[in-house]
Amino acid sequence: MHAERMGNIGSTKTGAEGLPAGREATSPVEQLRFDLLRSALYHDQRQQTLARMHKALMFLSILLGSGAIAAFGAQYPQLGQAAGLAVAIIGAAQLVFDFGGAARDHADLRRRFYALLSEAGPDCDVSVITAQMTLAFADEPPMVPRVNCKAHNAAGENMFGDDFTRV
Repeated sequence: MHAERMGNIGSTKTGAEGLPAGREATSPVEQLRFDLLRSALYHDQRQQTLARMHKALMFLSILLGSGAIAAFGAQYPQLGQAAGLAVAIIGAAQLVFDFGGAARDHADLRRRFYALLSEAGPDCDVSVITAQMTLAFADEPPMVPRVNCKAHNAAGENMFGDDFTRV
């Protein structure tokens, strides 16, 4: 279940049920809200990073493939060849790694976690939202531990202020 997933963030142990070490949940709803916020923040950070990478690579591909570079490469053949090689490498990386598609996937997951977080009020049915959260976890790509730790700390600071131990 998701508590098992949250038990370790990278190599740093967290407290019971995935809350920051030294901080115990006062209710199952608080634990649920923490898990949802951490996941939403994680996907927000990943979406932003991947979208920036996609835009930067598209910019370089267009710039290096432009007529100006081709004209300049006519005078300096090595530069023209290097630009052509760079365009091929960038294009291949875009096709293979699909940074834009990955950014969209993270944006969709972020929206799902924020939607679940909005439903996690004081009188919510924790088991129903936990089940929906587990389904969302199934759609997640592999975690990047460093980004997961940052999201964990941001969620803890948002919910508990200074009353938690950072990972």
